[in-house]
Amino acid sequence: MKKKTIRAKQGIKRLKNILSEVQNQMKNCSDTIIQQSLESAGINTNQCNLIKEIFAAAKVKNPKGRRYSEDWMMLCLLFQIRSPSGYKFLKDQNILPFPCVNTIRKHLLAMKIGCGFDINFFKLFKKKFSGKTEYQKKGIIVLDEIFLRTSIAVNSRTLTYSGLEDFGDDEDIKTKSTDKADHGLVLMWQSLAENFTQPIAVFASKGPVKGIDLAKLVIKAILLLEDAGGHVVGLTSDGASTNRSMWKELGICPDIEGFKNFFENPYDNDRKVFVFSDVPHLMKTIRNRLHSNKQLRINSSKQYIKWSDYYSLYLNESTSLLKVCPKLTKHHFELNNFTKMKVKYATQVGIVSYW
Repeated sequence: MKKKTIRAKQGIKRLKNILSEVQNQMKNCSDTIIQQSLESAGINTNQCNLIKEIFAAAKVKNPKGRRYSEDWMMLCLLFQIRSPSGYKFLKDQNILPFPCVNTIRKHLLAMKIGCGFDINFFKLFKKKFSGKTEYQKKGIIVLDEIFLRTSIAVNSRTLTYSGLEDFGDDEDIKTKSTDKADHGLVLMWQSLAENFTQPIAVFASKGPVKGIDLAKLVIKAILLLEDAGGHVVGLTSDGASTNRSMWKELGICPDIEGFKNFFENPYDNDRKVFVFSDVPHLMKTIRNRLHSNKQLRINSSKQYIKWSDYYSLYLNESTSLLKVCPKLTKHHFELNNFTKMKVKYATQVGIVSYW
């Protein structure tokens, strides 16, 4: 037993010596040698940044004296936003050389965040588009408005108020700086060739943004995205009254006679921008109209679609053990303000759910 203990102690001592030698070698490694080794091994950029930070952390005795590169700090910012618990675990276990959360917060506070179009953002977006193929550059603009609770807060760093109506530096839209904002408008870029979405602008307004102002913002967004390298081929929004007014300002006609669902691209006259109404809102609109009017006819030469037929089907299903439409419940037919907003209920009432 005594010999085993001695051998174990000798093994531990030998491993400590090896570890100490490796640490000394890491400290003596210059950034140039590390970079050459990584390039010869064909390691990608993000993994190279990680290895460099590990070597840099090994050269510092006190963790508080660490200095981080801009690329590594950006990766840490994104990871902390995506998974705060995962970030905390990896840092506490000293698995990766992460900066503390307070350092992350200081960098976040240093970022200028506001309403309107940010020119610096589109410069970075242009850099991202430079590495894309022609198909990956194609995408659509998605816009939507949400209702906000009114409140005012003071930003002690900039000595300004937050919570007021704000369209950024856009001088074409007249606003009253004293009005509290109760609506938020978000514009987003959606790529068609890859799974990539990116909010490009946000605006705070009192009440819904008017159709003419929406048209101005959309035109400006198209010009900025096209200048950054993107190819805008479509615009998607819901069927709100302000959005329909925007369609009218852009020359869109939804009527059967004179139907037109595109307008000329303001950046390139040879291309078109097609306008779409998003399917979830269309499904809810059709269901709500059928529920209110009790019948609906798509074409004058065809029979009416009756709400009572759907309800009769549900009543017959509710008394049978063997169900053809097991997903139908009373919530699909006893509509209130909450159930009217659920897209699932609208689609399940549709014909597709009966097959």
